[in-house]
Amino acid sequence: MTAENRRFLLPPIINRILTLLTEQGFAAYVVGGAVRDLLLGKAPGDFDVATSARPESVISILEPAGFTVVGELGQNFGVVVVHRDSQTVEIATFRGEAYGGDAHKPEQVWYCDDLEADLSRRDFTVNAMALDQSGNVYDYHGGRQDLQQKILRTVGDAPARYQEDALRMYRACRFVGQLGFDYVQRQGAGPAFGQPQTPYYLPQSYSFPVSRSAGLSLERVRTELDKLLLGKWAGKGLMLLMATGLAAGRCRVREQGTYREIDVLPELEHLAGLPQNQRFHCYDVWEHTLAAVDNSPRQLAIRWALLLHDVAKGLPGIRRLNKEGQPSDHGHEAESAVMAEVILSRLRYPAPFVQRVVWLVSRHMRFAPMLVTGERTLLRWLRSEAAGGNFKDSHEMTAAFEQLVAVFLADMGATHAGKNTKLMEEGRALGTAVLELARSKMPVHTKDLAISGHDVLVLLEDKSKIRDAMRYLLQRVQSTNLPNERSALEEAVRGWQKRH
Repeated sequence: MTAENRRFLLPPIINRILTLLTEQGFAAYVVGGAVRDLLLGKAPGDFDVATSARPESVISILEPAGFTVVGELGQNFGVVVVHRDSQTVEIATFRGEAYGGDAHKPEQVWYCDDLEADLSRRDFTVNAMALDQSGNVYDYHGGRQDLQQKILRTVGDAPARYQEDALRMYRACRFVGQLGFDYVQRQGAGPAFGQPQTPYYLPQSYSFPVSRSAGLSLERVRTELDKLLLGKWAGKGLMLLMATGLAAGRCRVREQGTYREIDVLPELEHLAGLPQNQRFHCYDVWEHTLAAVDNSPRQLAIRWALLLHDVAKGLPGIRRLNKEGQPSDHGHEAESAVMAEVILSRLRYPAPFVQRVVWLVSRHMRFAPMLVTGERTLLRWLRSEAAGGNFKDSHEMTAAFEQLVAVFLADMGATHAGKNTKLMEEGRALGTAVLELARSKMPVHTKDLAISGHDVLVLLEDKSKIRDAMRYLLQRVQSTNLPNERSALEEAVRGWQKRH
């Protein structure tokens, strides 16, 4: 084993599977994303195995060795899913594919005995490599060189691969967002896209067969969008999504036995190239959005909120010119929140998730004025949020404000303010202050008080007034006129009782 080979350390369960299959005379390799990640020096999230053994042979070899078969796609796809020691592995028989009318699934699948043929059907060169147990890498399409050059390209003709499986278009954007690579293809090259000399500028754009995406299920498209948004270089992947026209694509949902097409993200299209007031902004609206996403923690609600936080900018009734003749989008946050609710509901995200993202979008401008007005304004805002019915308790409200602070700082950092160390420090200090107030001074529900209903009941002569007494205490603490401390709350109950 060479020094280079020794660096590919495989988990014991994978080594065991490879050993069992090769001892019976079958070829067996680690394939796909795990090989890519190992070559990049990353720990793979999971390992897939490809083998010349047919599914029935895989089962007959692994079951006596203590593996449990938990799934089999058999004659259709040749995949056996096995489980052992709390780990699950997919083992696929070498196969070829032919595509027909379906936008994602092959029309025909057949077994083959050739590793090269199996790798040739895969989407991108960096995912089309195999690794044997000795550490030898099998690369028929230049994947290792593309890894070194940080390039993402399809195996073979790009338009043809996307016509076969339309999901590959979204996967291209997702892998760019996860790996930070530059996307290239030989066919369909277009003009430059974006603002020159920015991190997101594309010296060349490309054409995708976007209409093909209409045959994809919403679930698959949404999964790819989520993975893209959570990528380390999400902005680059989103730029490709926009430049290729894929953001304006469609997918389908199944309702009562029939399919209906729905839009993906056409509401984003007008943001590309949309100018902003250069006094405050160093990017157009779209590239500001990308920078804000990249500035933020990789949490899905935060990243969706930042993707949509300025979606209403530039629209009629929102876009105006100020006294200096500069673009202004006063009130865009309210309309952006309305649009965010429409978009995320259309994409069928769970209602609580939609509500949180909408809340973040609608409030993302609230912090900026408070850099001037200070804590009293902040307290009034927190009190209105606590009493507004958006949160079930102070813990939930604090978690929401933690996300809102992240949105505010990411948004702020994607403007000229991002280069102003003093201003960013003031923004972070404001965020710290609001979180401290939310945690310590702003109960949302009576159960957040430092005294229980049972304790108050003991103090009351008229037990029927418990609800009124608890509501009184909550309002007093929310107004910051009464500390949320047991002794102070007990004294307040006694005084309230005398007056009632």
